[in-house]
Amino acid sequence: MQMNILLMGYYGQRNIGDDLFVHQLTHYFSEKSTVQKIFVFCQEDYYPKISDKVQFFPATQLSKLKKIGLILKSDLIFWGGGTLSFGDKPTNLLQIQALSQFLGKKFGFLGIGLEGITSELQQPNYEIFNKADILYFRDNSSYELFREKSPHHSWVFLGGDLAFLDLDLYQPFIKVTPTSSLQHISFSGKFWWGEGRGEFYAKQLMPVIEKYNCMIHLLPGHVGEKRNDNQFHEFLKKYLPRENWELHTWDKPEEFLRILSQMDFHLGNRLHSIILADLLGIPNIGIDKQDSKIGHYIDKTGLLSKERRVDFMEEISLDRIEGISREYHYLDAFIKNESQQAIHCLETLL
Repeated sequence: MQMNILLMGYYGQRNIGDDLFVHQLTHYFSEKSTVQKIFVFCQEDYYPKISDKVQFFPATQLSKLKKIGLILKSDLIFWGGGTLSFGDKPTNLLQIQALSQFLGKKFGFLGIGLEGITSELQQPNYEIFNKADILYFRDNSSYELFREKSPHHSWVFLGGDLAFLDLDLYQPFIKVTPTSSLQHISFSGKFWWGEGRGEFYAKQLMPVIEKYNCMIHLLPGHVGEKRNDNQFHEFLKKYLPRENWELHTWDKPEEFLRILSQMDFHLGNRLHSIILADLLGIPNIGIDKQDSKIGHYIDKTGLLSKERRVDFMEEISLDRIEGISREYHYLDAFIKNESQQAIHCLETLL
């Protein structure tokens, strides 16, 4: 039986995690003989053409009638990957879900996390998950929360983050030799952070700069015109010695991977900067609260869970960085299991 799949998410916005989801999902589905077409809704279409099966539809080309037409042509409609935490009613997504199901299509979420959504979750934000035909969560906390509130939902899965789907993507970039020094350290902040936070994190980096005369590589996880993490990095670099920082950018995920692969250590508040550091074998620290997507991910790895996560504006000592660097090891078994679980979830859905 031939089928068409429609994918949507935070696509075409130059975010490293979501661009990886597009890469992973389009490659995976295009290799399936049962999949005839893959339609992708995105903000911008800058993705390489990998198969005649894949068609991208940027926002400028997506009228309401066009959306309805593509839903009519599709058999499965998926929101693929990312964190879903709705401050306001997700009206547009609810409408697409309702229309899809009215037309007899299956609607689901793949590889998602529910950061910021508590057990007191109320309607209408919760109904978008409760009414989904298929739910595939990437972390235990999100999975257990949903299971607690909807124990009888039959198509609910726990699997790996979609970034782990095809591990071949990362093979050319894996750090083969363990880190023996701290000469190159990358930092990934958020575009909306202010100058005070820039001054604070520069202060945390100064001891390692003074001891190792290292280079701080400011590596944005989100680029583009409106939401560019380098907006924050401009603040951060003001408080670092000029000879000890380098500001980066990228167009394709492979460029991000190439830069990250040259690092001896990474610090970041972007979840997929931490995931990619693990995939490449780079010791790292995630900056976020414990009950967060970064906290949930690091807990899931089981490696230095307390050491590798710090709260916002929590001091990061040189001893902590050096200790993690010494004790960190490549998460081979975890990474393979995440990949196998992601593949298993998608195979089951198909």
